Amino acid sequence: MRSYCKFVDPGTAPRAARHPRATAALLSAAPAPRGSVLLLSVVLLPVLVGLVALAADIARILLTKDELRRAAEAAALAGAKGLLTSTTPDWSAAGLRARDALTRNNAAGTALQDAVIEYGYWDLGTQGWGAASSFSAGLARPTGGQWAPALRVTVGRDGSATGTANGGPLSLFFAPVFGSLLQNVSASAIAMQSAPGRVEPQALLPIAINRCMFDLYWNSSTGAPIPVAPTSPYYNAADPYELRIGAQNQYGTCAAGQWNLFSTTDNSTAGVQGLLTNGNPSAMSIGDQTWIDSGVKNALYDSVPVNKAYLVAVVDDLSKGWQTIRAFAPFYVTKSVGGNTKTVFGRFMSASDFPGALDPGGTTYYGVPAPPALVR
Repeated sequence: MRSYCKFVDPGTAPRAARHPRATAALLSAAPAPRGSVLLLSVVLLPVLVGLVALAADIARILLTKDELRRAAEAAALAGAKGLLTSTTPDWSAAGLRARDALTRNNAAGTALQDAVIEYGYWDLGTQGWGAASSFSAGLARPTGGQWAPALRVTVGRDGSATGTANGGPLSLFFAPVFGSLLQNVSASAIAMQSAPGRVEPQALLPIAINRCMFDLYWNSSTGAPIPVAPTSPYYNAADPYELRIGAQNQYGTCAAGQWNLFSTTDNSTAGVQGLLTNGNPSAMSIGDQTWIDSGVKNALYDSVPVNKAYLVAVVDDLSKGWQTIRAFAPFYVTKSVGGNTKTVFGRFMSASDFPGALDPGGTTYYGVPAPPALVR
């Protein structure tokens, strides 16, 4: 029986026939079935949606909380302004001011209408600025300690009566995928008003006035100046509130004022002129010692800037030497005259007209409150 063999040229043989192992490798590297990709997408899609929900809704919640915080701060500051008086704080008026300021704000596109307002006092004697425990709710001033009238404003978008008036709980965009439809959001702020505790650098005119004269021409109950009596030799019919500050001016038994050199004893003309230009070189507080000195050189009076509002220190004694600062008074300088007069002319300003530079924290009230301050 004859057998036949067919010769195959390797150069013309199919690639699979020439390399069996390569064929197996190619088969193993073939694309996976499309069904597995689809299955993977189905598994990962909820995760991706969840991440989008988390990012979008958290951003919306944080933005709304920030809007509520700013609204609460604005309302608290507005309510606290005017709280400090020589009598019982007008809590009702404070609440009206706070709510009026609140309604000028929005949260998540909805105008705010109401808030929870708590009245009370802030403990100035603690170092717990920012601590809720320093706030004592209640209309009666706590006994002991050093307390300033304050109020706490809490504004929210939630299911409470005030929160519902503000639009109710915040609607979420994507979180409903996980069953969460609404989110309660709220923020609070505390503001208080106290007597001035200190003044910033460059706020003081280097002149001190006698507390005796301050009591004569400043109404601590209303925080407003008192006019000079027509019987006074210094009465000015064109400006009944005009006062004259200088060593030779005497209001009854009260000396009017003297130069205040702050923390220095340099009473040279150049030194005092530098203080007239730059004011107190560092912050000064109630209770600090300040140097009182006399000055009679015309150059000093010619250097006093006029038509400008200042703060001046109030002391018990104008004798040359270190004296204790008892208060800061707002004083508007109208003119300064040397020669034989050697007097600085001006008037006390109402607290509401003074532009600022008073820091809170003082415990003795002389009718000039510091601006309201956020404490939490």
